[in-house]
Formats: sequence, structure tokens, C-alpha cells
Amino acid sequence: MRKVFFLTSFCLAFAICMFCGCSPDDENDNHSSSTTTTTTQKVTAPKFDKYLTTTDLDGFSIRVRFKTGGDKESNLSATVHWKSYSKKPSSTPTKKELTKVESMRQYGSAVYHNTGSQKGMTESIVFDKSHAGYNGGTYIYYYVECKNSVGSASSSISYTIVKR
Repeated sequence: MRKVFFLTSFCLAFAICMFCGCSPDDENDNHSSSTTTTTTQKVTAPKFDKYLTTTDLDGFSIRVRFKTGGDKESNLSATVHWKSYSKKPSSTPTKKELTKVESMRQYGSAVYHNTGSQKGMTESIVFDKSHAGYNGGTYIYYYVECKNSVGSASSSISYTIVKR
């Protein structure tokens, strides 16, 4: 009786392992092939896409969209360099003259590729920085720098005018 119970238990355990489990080699092969696929999708430095800046009667919101280069959202950040002027300067200020530097927050969620070799990788992301308490007619000159795990990119200098 004990031999039958032991043999039945052994066969049942063997059958469960065969039908439900994977061998450690199969699991590692599948994992490494998916890791290889992910690493072959090359992440590139971000690229400036366009400004989405808005103003109202007492402030402004600098919004900018960057192409992400396919990096994870957690690896992306943006910094705005800006300065306000009470009247329009005679010439566009240089990047060194834009002395206020602030990090920007992510606005909404990133857009992801749905097809092709970059499926599941980020495509674009929008960052935002808002300020209030500025008089109508104030000129705000700014540029934005975006960074990811591979590199960085910056926009050209632009300006907006707070509405009167």
C-alpha cells in the first residue's frame, strides 16, 4: 500500500511539473530574447518638436513638446531658462542672458509608438512651467533644454508677451 501511495504521489508531482512548469533553461532563453529585443531598439537623444506656450492677463505658461528618442518617461526631464523684460529688447537675448533657470513638470502623459520596431517606446512628451503676477505687455524670453539617458537637446530662443 505504501509503495502504491509513494508511486502515485511521485507520478502526480512529475505530471504537475511537466504540464505547469517551465524548465529553467526555457525561462532564461525567453527572458534574454525579450531583453535582447528591448536593447536592440536604440534610444536616441531627444529632439525639440514645438512650443505650445500660452498667456493670460497676469501670467504665462511655457509648454514645449520634445521627441523623446524612445526613452522611458522616468528618464526624461526638462529645464526652462527664461527672463522677463518690461519692453521688447533691441535684439534677441543670448542664452547666457536668460538667467532664471527652473525645472519643468511633465504635462499629461507621454505619447507611445503603437506599431513598428519602436512599439511601446515613448514618442513625444510635453513639459510645462507656469508663472503668474506679471503685468500685461511683459516680454518673456525663454528656451528649454530636455534630457534623457542618452543626451540632451535644446530649443531655440523664443518669446511670448503677457496679454494686456
